[in-house]
Amino acid sequence: MKRSDYAKDIVLLWPETEPVWSVWEQIRNQWRAGAVGAYALDYNVLFYLLDRMGLSPEDHQELFDGIRVIEAEVLAIWMEEREAEDKKRAKT
Repeated sequence: MKRSDYAKDIVLLWPETEPVWSVWEQIRNQWRAGAVGAYALDYNVLFYLLDRMGLSPEDHQELFDGIRVIEAEVLAIWMEEREAEDKKRAKT
């Protein structure tokens, strides 16, 4: 990806989403990948980071759940992009 692939709009976070976003920023490039591309976050890296933060079990779970929501959305977007690319290739 190039910098031009990213949105130029400013995105504001709600204060309650900042902790999850902060963790996401640290692990966003830690994907498990196979022949068809990335298919899941590397949870070993995520758990290591969360454990180092010294969180309560409730906070640990809340951050983990938030990261899983982001992960699912990213994977859905990538799947849509792959399907669109496949359709485009099929037409040529």
